[in-house]
Amino acid sequence: MHPGEIYAKTAAGALELKERKLNLPIALRSLLIMVDGNRTVAEILQRAQALRVDASAVAALERAGLIERRFTAPSKTEAAAQPEVRSQDEIERFVAAQRKLSDVINEHLGFRGYLLMMRLQRAENLRDLHDFLPDFGQALVKRIGVDAAGPIVAELERMIVVPR
Repeated sequence: MHPGEIYAKTAAGALELKERKLNLPIALRSLLIMVDGNRTVAEILQRAQALRVDASAVAALERAGLIERRFTAPSKTEAAAQPEVRSQDEIERFVAAQRKLSDVINEHLGFRGYLLMMRLQRAENLRDLHDFLPDFGQALVKRIGVDAAGPIVAELERMIVVPR
């Protein structure tokens, strides 16, 4: 398990939080609550220091089927050794999401979105777009308001997130 990977709750994980059928120890249950599909394993373990858990606890939740990997994060040496293989679907989603982000920046932010546009152009994969989305959303909300920005950001997130 790589510290840069991002995990999300499965349907079974969400159900366990509601029904408590597995009687998870408090540390594992608390860790399961922290898994949100946005934070990396390293960030979750940093926040969970008081629980005295490590990566093996995250692995236990994964083995139990309560969480699943949403985004991978290979190390730089692994990425250099093996070229990243992307599916046709992933490439199409990346291009579509990048184009949509570019159009929205041009339409709603204009010149104010110049730095965001530069960051968007450096994105190489869906993970980069996922990491870009919070800053983009914040700028969009500031410019056009939360009511108008919400549906745009939600649509982009659906385009970027790996289907389960």
